[in-house]
Amino acid sequence: MPDQGGMAMVGSRCMADVPKLSVVIPTLNEASYLPKLLASLRAQDWQEFEIIVADSGSTDLTRAIARRWGARVVEGPRRGPAHGRNLGASVAKGELLLFLDADVVFPKSDLLRKAVHEFQERRLVAAGFFVRPLEPLLRYRLLFALGNAIFWLSQWWDPRVPGWAILTRRDAHVRVRGFDETPAFREDHIYVWRLRRMGPVRYLRTGPILVSARRFEHDGLVRTLAIYLLSELARPFGRICYEWLHYSFGHFSRSKEKPETHERDASINQ
Repeated sequence: MPDQGGMAMVGSRCMADVPKLSVVIPTLNEASYLPKLLASLRAQDWQEFEIIVADSGSTDLTRAIARRWGARVVEGPRRGPAHGRNLGASVAKGELLLFLDADVVFPKSDLLRKAVHEFQERRLVAAGFFVRPLEPLLRYRLLFALGNAIFWLSQWWDPRVPGWAILTRRDAHVRVRGFDETPAFREDHIYVWRLRRMGPVRYLRTGPILVSARRFEHDGLVRTLAIYLLSELARPFGRICYEWLHYSFGHFSRSKEKPETHERDASINQ
């Protein structure tokens, strides 16, 4: 996993002026998915970024895997992904912050470089990525395509940027005091809604990234969509707590293998 840091080019422009980026990944028992994300990040042709894994008490090999891939690990209590994002951001050094869920993959080696370049060129305060499912199933492809259409339309009046991938500026994150850590739905939407007061929030043309459909696989397609719809319908009345709908985290890890095995398997995806 050689570090390929240094100067890169976009067309005829030098990327030396790209500010350092901090990638923040909240985790809870992500040994099954984290290696693929870290492998795809280490395969990027621009390496001027740090990786921070904010772990909330994993009982599998998540932390060991993160360290093996060169990530900085910070540990905190089990208070949900919003707390993990804030915890990681609190130790970040980059001028830009990229919040990623552990089940994301960057499919192309130039994607991160181009995304940062586009973000700066468009002078955005925050941005999201269009997505494709990791799982090659038609129902998920259609579902994600519909989601992309909704995301594209929403960006013009009330941006919906899911927490699986949010790119923003660290000073903006500090000004809005980070994510609301109440263990309830729509913490990502509230975060983006606060950021848009400071400037444009858009979806990047660069992409798409890959995101797992594991929630639909594990909890069921109909049930998961119903939960998301209910959280939106309840918006005028407040937020729905996760526990009310038995919506949990940290139950997707299936592996008990050694970190070396994860690293070898993940390298296949580079």
